[in-house]
Amino acid sequence: MKALVTLLIVAACSSPLVAQDSTITTPDSTLPRATSLYRDPHRALILGSLIPGAGHIYAGEYWHGVLNYGGTVGTIGVGVMTFLVDKCMLSFLSTTRCDSGPQWPHQVLGVTVVGLGVWGWISSARDAAHAAERANERHRRKMAQARPILAVPAGSHGDWRAGVAIPW
Repeated sequence: MKALVTLLIVAACSSPLVAQDSTITTPDSTLPRATSLYRDPHRALILGSLIPGAGHIYAGEYWHGVLNYGGTVGTIGVGVMTFLVDKCMLSFLSTTRCDSGPQWPHQVLGVTVVGLGVWGWISSARDAAHAAERANERHRRKMAQARPILAVPAGSHGDWRAGVAIPW
């Protein structure tokens, strides 16, 4: 019996007392909960930086994202083709000699058009963060709940105010 009592005392002393642990807290229902974002603006910015239009698609603005992708890729592609192609590119099919003339005008135009495409990509990526904020605002409005209002009479006339508050 002494051995059993000694074993129980040792076990009780070595085990933690969870019931008396003051570091464990329970959530207070009166405090507002931290809400997570519906769409993260930072993630939308990174996605829009990697692939043109991807940040808008992530934020839920699908047509805007598709148009940004098509416009950016199309503009950069047209700029590269303008830079590379001249009027004598397919001259191997003809028996007459081709004189292409100066190269610089269409090369300058090609570099300018590629620059416009890159500028569109950067602008789209910067706007993707705003698109995520717009999506968060739409989601907040959609998820807003009506709450009842019951106001105590302010004057002596006894005019109670009752209604419903709907957040915008």
